[in-house]
Amino acid sequence: MLSNETAVITGGARGIGFEIAKELVDQGAKVVICSRTKSDLEKALKLLNRKKEVAYGRICDVSSPRDCKKLITFAQKKLRKVDILVNNAGIYGPIDSFEKININDFQKTIEINLMGMVYCSYFVIPIMKRNGNGKIINLCGAGVGGGTLPKFAAYFTSKFAVAGFTEVLSDELKEKNIQVNAISPGPVNTYLNKYLIEQGSEKSGKEIYENAVKQQKDGGASPQLAAELVAYLVSPEANHITGRLLSAKWNPSEKLKNITEFGSNLYKLRKINEEQYYEKKE
Repeated sequence: MLSNETAVITGGARGIGFEIAKELVDQGAKVVICSRTKSDLEKALKLLNRKKEVAYGRICDVSSPRDCKKLITFAQKKLRKVDILVNNAGIYGPIDSFEKININDFQKTIEINLMGMVYCSYFVIPIMKRNGNGKIINLCGAGVGGGTLPKFAAYFTSKFAVAGFTEVLSDELKEKNIQVNAISPGPVNTYLNKYLIEQGSEKSGKEIYENAVKQQKDGGASPQLAAELVAYLVSPEANHITGRLLSAKWNPSEKLKNITEFGSNLYKLRKINEEQYYEKKE
């Protein structure tokens, strides 16, 4: 349970971000969520506050450092402290062959998916250090740790950078009792999948397009898996886990609870002799 815990969740008004916010609230936390869309924010807050006031919201464009600073300041005033930051806000960005995309759209994707996470982390870390503890969860996307995503250069690049930033930050903060992890939520049916389908097979590629259509039809992975994994990672039970990239599908909390010691390469991106691997531990 997360009684008396407080969290900031970017992009928390819909999709996976909302499911994470709902799970944390259900476990006793108070949250601040943000969105670029007022109507989405209002709808989410109404649902989260159905029983009692436990959630607050703010309009925020995470690509703006000024907006991110205001978001964290707002959260500190409303919640009095910030124990948890979930960097969830993200977009697919331009979908097409790299040479055909608008380079400004590539830059915007990096600003939202990577720099939004960087900005929010930058402003929240001093608060967590003063508190003597903290948890930061970064959302990594499809393909990171596996195959590449042709025609998704901006998205894939940004998410690979998220994984690297997570490892660096975790090493810097582990002596301050602040754990930093990244998760991949799996093929969840969100507005991003609908956006991909709307772009058509010519832009996204036949295989990826057909997989997206099939995923939309079949229902995709449950966003609850990601929400439950986040809830575990931000709990005191997971204080020994930091700097890892975890899959909501393949590394659920029930399995992680059985691992008491993590090797230096377990659940990290590594490449030796041109072979990418995860350290195995029975």
